[in-house]
Amino acid sequence: MKKISKTHILFYLIGLSFLIISCEKELINPEQVKEFSILSTNTGSEYAIWVVLPENYNPGLTYETVYVLDANWSHMHYDKIAKITEQKCAEYNKQNAIVVGINNNENGRDMDFTPTVTSEGGGGSENYSKFIEFELIPKIESDYSVDTSAKGRVIMGHSLGGLLTCFFFTKHPDVFHNYITLSFGIWYDNDILLQYEKDTRASNAAINNVVFVGCGELEEWCVIRAKEWNYRLSTYYPNCKLDLRILANRNHIPSALENAESGIDFYYKNK
Repeated sequence: MKKISKTHILFYLIGLSFLIISCEKELINPEQVKEFSILSTNTGSEYAIWVVLPENYNPGLTYETVYVLDANWSHMHYDKIAKITEQKCAEYNKQNAIVVGINNNENGRDMDFTPTVTSEGGGGSENYSKFIEFELIPKIESDYSVDTSAKGRVIMGHSLGGLLTCFFFTKHPDVFHNYITLSFGIWYDNDILLQYEKDTRASNAAINNVVFVGCGELEEWCVIRAKEWNYRLSTYYPNCKLDLRILANRNHIPSALENAESGIDFYYKNK
């Protein structure tokens, strides 16, 4: 377990070097982006939020929402994800979604994305999930014309953010219907999310969610668990639509955006 933990820390430090900088080239029209912040009563932290509206947003229509964790990081940046959704909806002749990017800084994410207290995390997933469900989602659904059902919501997370998507799947399956889980840190605390899955299996067995899991071939610690997660979901959740992608010759960061695109593609095909 210690070897896996050190590997994760290495990839985590590499990821910090990809933090977004202000001079990054704009991929979308800045007028489509609405920015605000929320001071959460559940976590005690303040989060910057970016809402990317589709071009020619029409409040008379109803839009789906894609919630992106770590949306300030270069490889998960909200404008890159918004550009992909724009391209995919055009490809499949479907209405574009509203992308909601959440700023999770490198210190806060160790608290917010982890379900238990260990030397590597603060165990704040439950409070953070309440922030998303009871503070962020209601504001988005009040301010914009969006589908207010779980079926109209997607959550996307990478690394520890991917761990959080699995937390929602097991502990709060009614909040999101669609999951894009990338290079997830399911190893955390001796694979505790696998235990959560087993504990909630009977009550969640009938769910029919759309679940995409992606990682890189060189992430050996993740590949094993991605296959295990896919096996469990395909075996015990027969109504779910599943896809597992393992990119050849890709590691933790290089696999992220490419798999995000594949996950969005899978969503538009199966929503």
